[in-house]
Amino acid sequence: MSTHRLDVPQLHRRLDARRRELGLTWRGVARQTQLAPATFSRIINGRSLEADALVTLLVWLDLDTGIAALIEPGNKPLRCPDCGRVLQPKRDGSMRAHPCKEAAG
Repeated sequence: MSTHRLDVPQLHRRLDARRRELGLTWRGVARQTQLAPATFSRIINGRSLEADALVTLLVWLDLDTGIAALIEPGNKPLRCPDCGRVLQPKRDGSMRAHPCKEAAG
């Protein structure tokens, strides 16, 4: 078991303050960070989130300086040439399988 826990309400307060400072909606924050809007629903409801999403939010809040050595940029999202859907690539940079590929294959 972990000896530390994320203070989700504090993260929410900081995100909300920054969001208001920038005049953004939660959807606007989702667009800027390229995270799913559901991520913010989880935070608003006090539920934890995955590590990569947390790192993305720490970078957006400029709170990443102490852990900068552990952070590397992720792969840029890819647009499917067949259906236009934007997908997060696999770690090797290739496109993930999704319904339009399954229907075509």
